[in-house]
Amino acid sequence: MVDLKSRIIDGVARLTADEQRFVSHLRNIARLGKYVAPTRGHRRQLDRLQWAIDHDHPAIQLVRRIIDNCNENCVRSVARLFVDHAWEGYRRRTKLEQQYGVSLPGFIVISPLARCNLRCVGCYAGAYGDREPYLSYHDMERLLDEVRDWGCRFVVISGGEPTMFWRSIPGDGRGLRDLCSQYHDTTFLMYTNGTLIDDEMAAEMAELGNVSPGISVEGFREQTDARRGDGVFDQVMDAMAALRRHRALFGASVTYTSRNADIVASDEFIDMLIDQGCIYAWYFMYVPVGRDPDLSLMVTPEQRRRMCETTWRWLTTRPIFVADFWNSGALTHGCIAAGTSAGYLHVTHRGDICPCVFMLYSSLNMHETDSETPLLDAVRSEFFARIRQGQEQKQNNPLAPCQIVDHPEVLKEAVEATGARSTQEGQTILNGLHPQVCERAERWREIADDLWTTSGMWKGLRDAYSDNGWLPPG
Repeated sequence: MVDLKSRIIDGVARLTADEQRFVSHLRNIARLGKYVAPTRGHRRQLDRLQWAIDHDHPAIQLVRRIIDNCNENCVRSVARLFVDHAWEGYRRRTKLEQQYGVSLPGFIVISPLARCNLRCVGCYAGAYGDREPYLSYHDMERLLDEVRDWGCRFVVISGGEPTMFWRSIPGDGRGLRDLCSQYHDTTFLMYTNGTLIDDEMAAEMAELGNVSPGISVEGFREQTDARRGDGVFDQVMDAMAALRRHRALFGASVTYTSRNADIVASDEFIDMLIDQGCIYAWYFMYVPVGRDPDLSLMVTPEQRRRMCETTWRWLTTRPIFVADFWNSGALTHGCIAAGTSAGYLHVTHRGDICPCVFMLYSSLNMHETDSETPLLDAVRSEFFARIRQGQEQKQNNPLAPCQIVDHPEVLKEAVEATGARSTQEGQTILNGLHPQVCERAERWREIADDLWTTSGMWKGLRDAYSDNGWLPPG
């Protein structure tokens, strides 16, 4: 089976020299793959792929962009992500779920450091400070080895600014570049501000093929520089240009607030990202967590509605993959925190294991246990279990999935019941800000319920959810 997988992955990579032949073979893979797909869900995905090819859906135009713009190593990594992670890895995690009695997350997010060369307004990581500890190379090996045993071949690296550790981690001659090389069969998404990506680093990322920088951009020059500092937008454009020259696969990371929501929800902005070579765009709504959060930066429910409808429309009209945390919850059965089978968990620079990058609370630290499976221990913990229980109780509308801003009572109750500790000083999300967040959550749920029950945009998913026993809103 291993040899067959390698042949499939190598064959896909070689076909990139002939775009039409590649798409033709992709159609055959979709048609024949249904006979060996591990689940009905996977077969349904292949049905959609075949339909998309036959109708030249923008998703297939995106595939053509990847072929045209990315080198063979990057294409091989994308193919491996589907074969090794989504298919074979899924089989492995399903088997272990029966053994352990709990579902295992599909991926993890590691923030090896808190320090950063920028001071962006509202950044949850920036509130930690520069004197914080960091994860060693060995720490990250320990984490990666555990999740690889689950069949996980997708890992997100966040921060802080991870490119500060690209060539060397303090106290070690190795850096994240070496980590990506060592785990060459794993795909790494690296969130970065992009300001340290020069031509040499871009070439190294392209040569590795399995690391994709998601570069932060908050709009055009005015919006990006206002949040990140003068000149940052031009540095981001230079980084994207360098990555394009070396045919690396990269995308954008967009934090939207009340101040830039209208700009980043414009067609002009998403078209700019496509023109700059972005293959994907991850959208993140500002969440008032960490030290000294600014509630005024939260989008209004009306702004969130526009973002929700716009990002969904882009998925069917633009050749770029767009995912909106939190408004893409309909694609993931709601909240993906706390180690759900479709979700993830987060390990901070201190070693705290948190349900997600915005739930800055933890009941377990990897440095405070001798267990060989600290991540599994966290997934099994009462704190994570209560978050997942809250997800199940609130699963009647995947457009309002978040246990922080859509159902804030869930996080509050889980923390108070289990004694989970804050990973940052000055947290106010569960006390001082809690009434205001609850009020906004109630307003959003009214809008989300209307969208989910009446809008034609989600009809297909709504019907599928109903078939699987989901309760309607209300």
